[in-house]
Amino acid sequence: MSKDKNEQNEIARPVGKHFAQVDDSKAKSCLVESVPPVTKVRKRLWAVAVLLCAVAIVTGTYLTYTAFLAGDFLKSVAVSGTSQALFASDMLAGYTNESLDDGEIAVRSVVVDTDTGKKTCSFTFRIYNHLLGDKNKVNDKDVNATLSVRATGTTGTWSVNGTPALTTSGTVDLSFPANKATMYTYTVTFDKDDLNTASFTVKAKVGPDSPGTNLKWLAAKIAPAERAEVTASGVSGECVDKGKNIGSFDAYNYRVTVTGSPTKVKLIWGDKVELDPFFVMNHSGATESKSERSVAFTMNPGSEIITFYRAKDAPGNWGDIVVECKAA
Repeated sequence: MSKDKNEQNEIARPVGKHFAQVDDSKAKSCLVESVPPVTKVRKRLWAVAVLLCAVAIVTGTYLTYTAFLAGDFLKSVAVSGTSQALFASDMLAGYTNESLDDGEIAVRSVVVDTDTGKKTCSFTFRIYNHLLGDKNKVNDKDVNATLSVRATGTTGTWSVNGTPALTTSGTVDLSFPANKATMYTYTVTFDKDDLNTASFTVKAKVGPDSPGTNLKWLAAKIAPAERAEVTASGVSGECVDKGKNIGSFDAYNYRVTVTGSPTKVKLIWGDKVELDPFFVMNHSGATESKSERSVAFTMNPGSEIITFYRAKDAPGNWGDIVVECKAA
């Protein structure tokens, strides 16, 4: 019943094309070539992500750097404007001169009260590193100064009272720490008989370690006087440093002088300078017109220094600073 060997082989052999064997290794190879493996796709995605992150970092660094430069420029401008205003006095004017002779100091006339029933008169001055009326606006850098008071034309005794007290040589060191509202108040008392003849030269010399201001001095020659019944008055003005090279200055001091009685003064300046940004705030009742580049304020008899700052283009001559100074 068993079949011979040849017959068995015939039965086992596949018949027809449909039963032809397929090479599996070649099929797999074709599949691999047609569809990228998952690992390669992931590597490409990671490469794109890393590239985007690098671009973002470079862009952010550039923007941060440019913002820093812009902020630093603004700070440098503020030093010549804001910081000066945040180291000031209600009686003393600011000077940028390295040296300051008494003849260069503006005279400040002060009316004192003579109806005190005493044989003495007095006046008070203050030095501070913040805005008057708002101690939150304070200088964010240190200022150090040496205060001195000297009298001329006195026949009787006189004294200066305040804390810290002046030494026997008539000087005292003052410190204005950064971000701390500080004010020093001093009262000068003298004999009533010296009224209208005595004057007091007050100087605050800025020390070398004072990044909070580019001023070199606060100073005034204070001339106490009793109130007089005067109706006529006059107004005049001039640049303090007009005999020097204007190109060597970043700030410009303009002296306004009023004679007679308290007068409303109007200043008009050129387009190459800007008024001290805190002038109006520190002068009660003052009004500024940005469009006209003018300010009007009431001033008592005497002299006052008003500071202007360089705008975009430097003034070509001293006449470019204040165009007109007159009674309003």
